[in-house]
Amino acid sequence: MRFPAALILALFTLLATGPARAAAEADLILVNGQVITVDDQFRIVEALAVAGARIIATGTGKAMRALAGPRTKVLDLKGRTVIPGLIDNHNHFIRATQYWASEARLDGVTSRQRALSLIRAKAAALPANAWVFSLGGWYEDQFTDAGGRGFSLQELDRAVPDRPLFLQAKYDHAYVNSAWLRAMDIPLVSDTPGEGLAAFVVRDAHGRASGRLNGGFPMIARAIARFPKVSEAEQRHGIESAMAYYNAIGLTTVYDPGGLGIRDASYARIGDFAARRALSLRVFYTLWGSMTVKTPTGVPGIVAKIRANRPFQGNEWFDRIAFGEVYYPPFHWDSPVRLVHPTAADIEAARAILSAAAGGGWPVQTHAIQPANIDRIFDLMEEINRRHPLRALRWSITHADNVGAAQIARARRLGVNFQIRSQKVIGGVAEIEAKFGPAARHMPPLRLLQDSGITFGLGTDGTKAAQINPFVTLWWAITGRMLNGAPVIAETLSRREALIAHTRSNALMMFQENNLGAIKPGLLADMLILDEDYLGMPVDRIKDIRPAATIVGGRLVSGAW
Repeated sequence: MRFPAALILALFTLLATGPARAAAEADLILVNGQVITVDDQFRIVEALAVAGARIIATGTGKAMRALAGPRTKVLDLKGRTVIPGLIDNHNHFIRATQYWASEARLDGVTSRQRALSLIRAKAAALPANAWVFSLGGWYEDQFTDAGGRGFSLQELDRAVPDRPLFLQAKYDHAYVNSAWLRAMDIPLVSDTPGEGLAAFVVRDAHGRASGRLNGGFPMIARAIARFPKVSEAEQRHGIESAMAYYNAIGLTTVYDPGGLGIRDASYARIGDFAARRALSLRVFYTLWGSMTVKTPTGVPGIVAKIRANRPFQGNEWFDRIAFGEVYYPPFHWDSPVRLVHPTAADIEAARAILSAAAGGGWPVQTHAIQPANIDRIFDLMEEINRRHPLRALRWSITHADNVGAAQIARARRLGVNFQIRSQKVIGGVAEIEAKFGPAARHMPPLRLLQDSGITFGLGTDGTKAAQINPFVTLWWAITGRMLNGAPVIAETLSRREALIAHTRSNALMMFQENNLGAIKPGLLADMLILDEDYLGMPVDRIKDIRPAATIVGGRLVSGAW
């Protein structure tokens, strides 16, 4: 067939001038900076161009300016540094939005007096009768002016005298004021331990409440059950304020594994934000929700839910991409100092759950910390792998604090990756160090992981078990220190390695390598403009970096140009 010459000419003109010119015209151009691309070559360039939500070019300022059109915004960076938006591979964001509007966050705070000031300020800003919370993300060890000292009932009463106050330290203990004790019908003075929440109250020799509650998870679970109900309007405000906080500290994407206390309505509300294009934080999440079973009788229900759903049905803003992190606690839910001992029935239950996930094409996250536990999980994975190859599913071991070379080798054969958390940066490690001695300084073994070539990424396990500031995590991975300055891990990363682990590596394990994790043409324009030179600044200041601007999808969401 021969085509008319006029048609051929028209098609050639359209291809040469129409779409090509439109694609080349940038909406935003950044010039005269240090753009750390974190691409495969870790190139550093001086400029970049964005059209719509995506990066279209990187290179010299002259080359980028050539892409400007009449409506292009050209920003002179004046030497400032640009890095990709930071990704937390294990962050319980969705749950946190429930009470976020009433939270005084203590992420990275190293002064006890500063912490009290933030608590007072939050109370003063809240409506009458609203409770005040600080739901994890901190531990007394992080305060350099306290020597590990907690909060007394008297000083919390002075800070917040007129409403209930609940300060949760990781998942270990909590501090409360007198108003909270009254709200719970717990006497300030008692000769008996009491029942329920009252049984966790620490009292002095005269029966006076100290303001502290011990009891770990059981106490926290009971307390959550007594928290005020959150209205839809209150949670929507919490979603907005949480996103603003995350963006301000440099987070543009989170991988959310559900968790204790999460509510199904929270997913729907964030999904509504996504549908209205009102998100400023990308949220990828798991099928977990509040779903877990602890006995074999619950397995058919969880298997049915796996088979009734499919992953990857959302978009680049909000998508359910995996199953986990906790699905059958008796099989895999250990701690840094406690190993689980599943029965044959427990192993069979886990086999049914994981087989259903593999058969349905689900990526899976599994909470596991100790080598013996990880090996047991790999035994089951290797069995399932013979029927359903796992490599393409990119299954993860999350936390893996005590992983060793043998487990890393098995992970490589299966295509399994590791989600590493910076939980130790805030402290609370005395029990671990007492159990393992010097070996505790190699948990997690960042250098071993890095040199092995296995895929691993950095995250936090925030917002309750750990703090969530990604620059604190980067600093921890580079220096090996807690916030109070004490050494806590012996194996560290370089600045480049840590940045890759908090961006490109996380994107890969989340199936987002064609969207996120680097600054290069075709990827989404998620990036941070810093007033500091991340690669050259004094290392001690890395934890204190606050982005001058946070850009998500080419849109300014925090700071100023």
